[in-house]
Amino acid sequence: MTTHADDIEQLCRRLREASAAAAYEAMDRRGNMSTSLRALVADALCVGPAYTVLAPAGWGDEIIRAIDDAPAGSVIVIDIGPEGEACTWGGTGTVVAQRRGIAGVVSNGRIRDIAEIRRARFPVYARGTIVSGWSRGRTGNAGVPVSVGGRVVHPGDVICADDDGIVVIPRDEAAAVAVRLQSRLHFEKNAARIVGQGGRYADVAAAKPA
Repeated sequence: MTTHADDIEQLCRRLREASAAAAYEAMDRRGNMSTSLRALVADALCVGPAYTVLAPAGWGDEIIRAIDDAPAGSVIVIDIGPEGEACTWGGTGTVVAQRRGIAGVVSNGRIRDIAEIRRARFPVYARGTIVSGWSRGRTGNAGVPVSVGGRVVHPGDVICADDDGIVVIPRDEAAAVAVRLQSRLHFEKNAARIVGQGGRYADVAAAKPA
């Protein structure tokens, strides 16, 4: 019998062959985060279930715990509230997270050590960069709903992000979105075939499912 976890894993497998734009279309054009958050490592695809972190702006305790505790394959999603001008990620965290198999990070704050992170090719999405670090001594929460990029993200919701943007897929919709994604990928493959055979843009549009 198919379980919720099976549905999420199947969706993640399909998303790893897709894109954020395809995920957005499969979500019936829903789920996209604000464009104020952007890819800071180019040409990277980030897919996985959300491991959510609610952290006080400027304090790294909860983020450090997440780096050590988040399951392999997950995307750490960090909410520091409305104060976006604070560090939420850096080079040392990247080394540990990448070694542990974390898929990437989405944050409504900022990051530093961007050159090191880019050399590691670790997917990070945030407001931008910052030179300051964080302090220790204030805890937050993990595994709770967070608000990032104008979207509420629950633990286990599926994240798909690339250079175009970030899409959140509610975990309860994983099975249905996986079906629609398969249809979308079939259309994209067919569109490439039409263009490759000299077809017009109008021919591609005519082949698009209603």
